[in-house]
Amino acid sequence: MKSWTIPLWIISVAVIIVFLIAAKRILIPMVIAVAIWYLIESLSIGLRSIKIGKTKTRMIPRWVAIIISSVIIMGAFLGGVQIIVSNFQGMAKAVTGYEDQIEEFMLTVGGFFGIEGVPAIGDLMREFEVGNLVRPLVDTLANLFASLILVIIYVIFLILERNTFKTKLRKMFTAESRYQAFAGVMRQVNDSIRTYITVKIFTSFLTGFLSFLVMTFFGLDFALFWAFLIFLLNFIPSLGSITATSLPLLFSLIQFESFSTFFLLLILLVGIQILVGNYIDPLLMGSQLNISPLVILFSLVAWGSIWGFAGMIFSVPIMAVLIITFGQFPQTRPIAVLLSSKGEIKVKTLGSSEKMEEEK
Repeated sequence: MKSWTIPLWIISVAVIIVFLIAAKRILIPMVIAVAIWYLIESLSIGLRSIKIGKTKTRMIPRWVAIIISSVIIMGAFLGGVQIIVSNFQGMAKAVTGYEDQIEEFMLTVGGFFGIEGVPAIGDLMREFEVGNLVRPLVDTLANLFASLILVIIYVIFLILERNTFKTKLRKMFTAESRYQAFAGVMRQVNDSIRTYITVKIFTSFLTGFLSFLVMTFFGLDFALFWAFLIFLLNFIPSLGSITATSLPLLFSLIQFESFSTFFLLLILLVGIQILVGNYIDPLLMGSQLNISPLVILFSLVAWGSIWGFAGMIFSVPIMAVLIITFGQFPQTRPIAVLLSSKGEIKVKTLGSSEKMEEEK
C-alpha cells in the first residue's frame, strides 16, 4: 500500500493563506497604515528638501515635516471617507427622483434584448424594508470607524518606531557585510513601494480630477462621488479603470436619456484613462516594479479572493515586495525570475547589486 506525502511548501502556503484570511481584520488596517506611513515619509522628505539662503540650509526640521505630513495625509484620508459616506447618503435620498428614468431605462434595455415583463422600479423598491437596508449600512460604517481608529494607531506607532528601527536592524547582524546586504534589500523594497504609491496616487488623482471636470461640464449628478470612485478604483490594475469608467457612463444614460451625451462622455473618459494609464503612468513609474502583466492579473484575482477590495488595491505592491525578497535567496530566485517582467532580478550582495538574467 503506497503512502502519499504532501510537500512541505504546499502545507506552508496553505497555512499562510488560512492565516491571511483569518487575520484580515488585523492585517488589512496594518497594510493601509504602512501605505499611509510611506506617503507621510515621502511628503516629509519632500518638505525637508526645501532649502533657503545661500548656505542652502534646511528650512523645516524633520519632526515638523513629519507632523505637517501626517496632518495632510490623514486629513486627506479622512476627507475621502467623508466624501464616500456623504455621497452615499445623498444618492440614497435621490434614488426616488430617478424612478421614472430608471424604469424607462430598464424597459428600453429589456426591449432591446427581447425581455418582457420587466418589473416596475417602484414595485422593486417597495419590496425592500428600510430596516434591512439601513442595518448593513450602519454595521459597515461601524466597522469602517473601528478600522480607521486602528489604522491611526498603527500609523502613530510606525512613525515612533522609525527612529529606533535602524539601530535594532544593525544589532541583528554581527557581520557588517550581511547588514549592508540586508539594508540594500530594504532600500530596494522601500524605493519600489514609495515609487508605486506616490506615482499611483498622483496618476489616480489626475485621472479623477480630469474626469471630474468632464462630468461637471456635462452636468452629471454626483460628479465628485464618481471622480473619487475613479480615483479609488484606478489603484486596481486593469479591471479597476474599466469599472470606474463604466459606472458614471451607465448613470449618464439614466440621467440624460441621451446616447449622444453617453458617447461623448465615453470618448472623453476613456481618452483620459488611456492618456494617463498608457503614457503618463509608465513614464513616471518606469521599470521600478518589474512584474509580469500575467502575474499582475493573477495576483489581482488571488489577493482579491483573500482580502476582497483591499487585496485588489494592494496586490501589486505586495507582489513587488515578494519578487524582491525571493530574488535574494538562491532557493527562491527562480520564482522571482518567473514572476518578473523580463527575467531580470537585482540581487544585493555585500552592498553591491548585480543583475541575474534568466538563462536562455
